[in-house]
Amino acid sequence: MKNLNFELAIPAITLVITLLVISTLYPEQSQLLASNAMHFVTGWFGWLVELVSLALVGFLFWLAFSKYGSIRLGEEKKEHSNFSYGGMIFTAGVGASLIYWGIGEPMYYLQSPPLFAEPNSYAAAAWSATYSIFHWGVTGWAIYCFPAIPFAYAFYVQKKRTLRLSTLCGPVVGNNPIIAKAIDLLAIFGTLAAFASSLALTVSLLSTGVSALLGIKNSLLLQGSIILLFVLMLVAVMLVGFKKGISKVSDYTVVAAICFALFVLLVADSQFILNNFTDSIGVMLDNFFRMSLWTDPVQKSGFSQSWTQYYWFWYYAYLIMMGLFITRISRGRTIKEVILYTISMGSLGCAFFISIFGGYAVWAQLIGGLPVQQWMSEGGLTFAVVSLIQTLPSGNIGLVLFLIIQFFLMLTTMSSASVATAMLTTNKLELNGDPDHKVKLLWAGAIALISFSVFLCGGGIDTIKSLCVVAGLPMMFIYMILVKQLMMQLKGVNQIKTLEQYESINSETVKVN
Repeated sequence: MKNLNFELAIPAITLVITLLVISTLYPEQSQLLASNAMHFVTGWFGWLVELVSLALVGFLFWLAFSKYGSIRLGEEKKEHSNFSYGGMIFTAGVGASLIYWGIGEPMYYLQSPPLFAEPNSYAAAAWSATYSIFHWGVTGWAIYCFPAIPFAYAFYVQKKRTLRLSTLCGPVVGNNPIIAKAIDLLAIFGTLAAFASSLALTVSLLSTGVSALLGIKNSLLLQGSIILLFVLMLVAVMLVGFKKGISKVSDYTVVAAICFALFVLLVADSQFILNNFTDSIGVMLDNFFRMSLWTDPVQKSGFSQSWTQYYWFWYYAYLIMMGLFITRISRGRTIKEVILYTISMGSLGCAFFISIFGGYAVWAQLIGGLPVQQWMSEGGLTFAVVSLIQTLPSGNIGLVLFLIIQFFLMLTTMSSASVATAMLTTNKLELNGDPDHKVKLLWAGAIALISFSVFLCGGGIDTIKSLCVVAGLPMMFIYMILVKQLMMQLKGVNQIKTLEQYESINSETVKVN
């Protein structure tokens, strides 16, 4: 693996593992420290992340429909069909967390609703699915989307073969090697920590489901076996190749997930789900700016800090993973296509799944007489999700299908994380942007090892989740740097084109004379 940048890879992996070990040896102290750090970030910078994120949405839509939107990222043909392209972006961005939180968030919001609503009231029900769709909607996907533009522009237009975040920031912050190393390490740490906790959450859901199906104990051995299965499947996908591997797995998984969601819609109270979805969209459109900028400074309920700001910082921590993965699959597309496909396919796809699974959860709790909130209090959210899926007419067959879909959703996200971190730590990328297989497999193994360490460390997942939010703060400022850097590059191209046009016109004038 001569092409691997060990100076970035080893310290990043070591840092995450070290934090997990410390959280195991000193669980209460480390969790308290990480929690205090997260509260400091949201308390002092929560207002800023809301303003910056809303401004980023406006900037991306302006960029898409400006004269820069027609810039093509590479001269080659589009590598993937529109369906595959949208499907890979969607599965990379949501993983198995979407359905999990699509059920869980509305239940939490019913019990502790936003904007001064009474718990389990009509107002709380109106906000429940609305806020879930909002948190997985346009703003989050804008945060995911933006890094892909400067990365793709650097790789496909400027023909750079090293895609380090520090290289992109260089024209703005300078070329100080210490600052550059800190930026790259922070980016890798954010990706590893954020994804490791997401994978650990999915493994916990899968192990709970398998335990319920087979009547076996939900043990560390079962969780480790599921992680090992992830690694083996990922190796197979990587060896097959990007187009035949990740792309095909993504296509089939998206189709299967859509079919399963439509099945739930048909067998559940379809009328309630459809009406609840329409009402939620209306409530969100009516309150989008209120929700985007609500900080609750007087009542201080903590809702916006615990949910909205938490989500936004979490998305910023994924800068490298989503930016580089979207770059890898966007060859031949225009800037406008990248922006509109990412935001539309991502937010509409999330709204589709949340409206069905979240709507079913709200109906089950408020109308169907199913004790979803009681399941949550007794066995946690994973137990509640599995129990709710088992209430479908298909019973355990539906649960089996659900677990398989969850597995492959996370497998696609794991593939994306491996590709992105491999691209960042590769000294020189190939023309197709695909890192060496050995480097990708190394990162796949590292991610699996870190995820398994989360289970070994007991409460380490809470510490890592809090630190992801803390890591998202400097990433937010790096976004601002990338905006400035991108505009410097785009304006430079525009000036060059204008000069070429002027010289062409001047040349024609000379010929005429």
